[in-house]
Amino acid sequence: DGAMGTMLQEQGMMPGQCPELFGIDNFRMLSDIHGQYIEAGADIIQTNTFGGNRFKLGEYGLENRVEEINAEAVRIARQAAGDKVLVAASIGPSGKLLQPMGDVDFDQLYAAFSEQVKACEKAGADIISIETMTDIGEARIALIAARENTRLPVIVHMTFENSGCTMMGTDPL
Repeated sequence: DGAMGTMLQEQGMMPGQCPELFGIDNFRMLSDIHGQYIEAGADIIQTNTFGGNRFKLGEYGLENRVEEINAEAVRIARQAAGDKVLVAASIGPSGKLLQPMGDVDFDQLYAAFSEQVKACEKAGADIISIETMTDIGEARIALIAARENTRLPVIVHMTFENSGCTMMGTDPL
């Protein structure tokens, strides 16, 4: 699967709009995007749930719609995928910094990621794909939440700067 946000922008999503809600409000367009990846030969497509945690959705006043938004995005992907393509629930960073550098703690992040992954599994995702993480601590919390709250396989992706370290200074070893 490619860059969902870029594809949504090409389809008219404006800066400042919530990508997850835009995809649901334009479900035929989102389904067509999934279809393009399937036609290109994808064996796995990713849901439009990258920012589907309560912290990111809270930036749009949607923090109480986590289950609904994630479930609908998984449903759209699942319908496009049929039974020949796997659906990976995209789980992105919270947008928050862990204490002591930030204002969220383990329990808050764990609860947010747990809520999201449970909604995605319940809606029919085949895989949890934790992606674009820059803080190893946050990535670990998301992984723990996925492992303890779902029975799905989990993939974790980290993002590194040209220096070879994450934005938070973590090296890959």
